[in-house]
Amino acid sequence: MKESDLFPPVRRLLEELGYLVHAEVVHCDVTATKGDDLLVIELKRSLSAPLLAQAVSRQKLGASVYVAVPKPKNYKPRAFADTLYLLKKLELGLIFVNLLEGNSFAEVVLDPQPFTGVKLNPKKRAQLLKEHNSRSVELNHGGVTQQKIITGYTERCVKIACILTKFGEMSPKAISAYGLDRKDVANALRGNYYGWFYRVEKGIYALTLKGKHGLKSYPELVAYYNGLLERT
Repeated sequence: MKESDLFPPVRRLLEELGYLVHAEVVHCDVTATKGDDLLVIELKRSLSAPLLAQAVSRQKLGASVYVAVPKPKNYKPRAFADTLYLLKKLELGLIFVNLLEGNSFAEVVLDPQPFTGVKLNPKKRAQLLKEHNSRSVELNHGGVTQQKIITGYTERCVKIACILTKFGEMSPKAISAYGLDRKDVANALRGNYYGWFYRVEKGIYALTLKGKHGLKSYPELVAYYNGLLERT
């Protein structure tokens, strides 16, 4: 069993509750939003002191934090009472994942208490929410390690590249007309982290050969954005 096996059931549970769910957002395994409500869920194969320490640190984001672990095979509520007491004291929530062949599901065992003992970090909360809200397509898998994470910045660069592929040389203002923030477009073009773009002349950009080749690494995103462009 891998930590990533816990993600699909947790995602289904949260989506059924009306949350927008993304994985691997600014070092958090799972983030979920509904209105002003922000949840952070850390996925692990078992409860441990390092997991609890990590979860408590996430409370600085101003989020309700849950730990999600496989449901113990011989789970008995009375025997688990001390653990639940500790989680309540730490103001953390608990999600059990029942890993059944073909029918895995997650259940909320404990909702976190309103946290009072943690100093919030508004800057990091804003950073987390910006990254969460910048995601369009969920291609990441919560709980994975040593795999490429598709960030909001990556999505933005892929969309810009798709626009330039379809329409040719354009200005940041023209590109932003296709549902992108103009400042974000300008930063992506000028920063050019992936080396996908080049300036043809002042204020006009095009796609490099590296950019055309780079799009091949993101077929799902390319298909998604090309579909959107066909409908505009």
